Amino acid sequence: MLIINAKIPTVNLPVKRVLPKLFQSFVYTTLDDKEHEGYKHPSGKVFKSMNFKIIYRGNDLSIRYTALNKAHEKAIAQKILFDGLKLGEIHIASTEVSLQHRQALDSSIKVGGFVAAAIKDGNSSKKIYLEPQTHKFQEIIRNHTLQKYEALFGIPYEGELVLDTVGQKPRERIFSYEKGAIKSWYGVYEIKATEEMLGMILDTGLGAHGMQGLGFVEQINKKSKKEDGAA
Repeated sequence: MLIINAKIPTVNLPVKRVLPKLFQSFVYTTLDDKEHEGYKHPSGKVFKSMNFKIIYRGNDLSIRYTALNKAHEKAIAQKILFDGLKLGEIHIASTEVSLQHRQALDSSIKVGGFVAAAIKDGNSSKKIYLEPQTHKFQEIIRNHTLQKYEALFGIPYEGELVLDTVGQKPRERIFSYEKGAIKSWYGVYEIKATEEMLGMILDTGLGAHGMQGLGFVEQINKKSKKEDGAA
């Protein structure tokens, strides 16, 4: 995982709503075009092999970026070290970067994060975002994860995959991307799978909108009951 910490001279610049789009563009222009195009599943769905989370408060900007291909994390880190972090017209020269190794040490992990899943409204075709504790949400997330694995690795997943929602914060949060609004709840998930599948989840996230600032999950210490709902 690449951790990016930056200080912005002006408090709360009016770019908070577009930060996911700006960072996404920074990543895509740094890496090969293939990462922008994504990886297509036989169903036609396209999946991305990376994920990120943005925290922006006051003068502080923090970004967590993960990729299935660890060379991509290093490439983004080197780009920032040599040229600074450029988000649209905002060029941030004073930036700290560090690489952190994340790995599932057991066959099961507990993670928390804002994960999005939706169904279409039959009358208006608008998206209805689902709460993590609903059965439909868990069904969608599981199928999405299996399809992503097949798209990224080129073979169907044949191991065990148990994905259970074990906690959910009551209030939703609205995430902005371009002109759209994405509703998501902070949830806690217990996942049992192969080492390769768990690694993919940590590196590429869960659910939809993975390269739009959602789906990023972090392991929860079994000895701690604290949930970090900040994002």
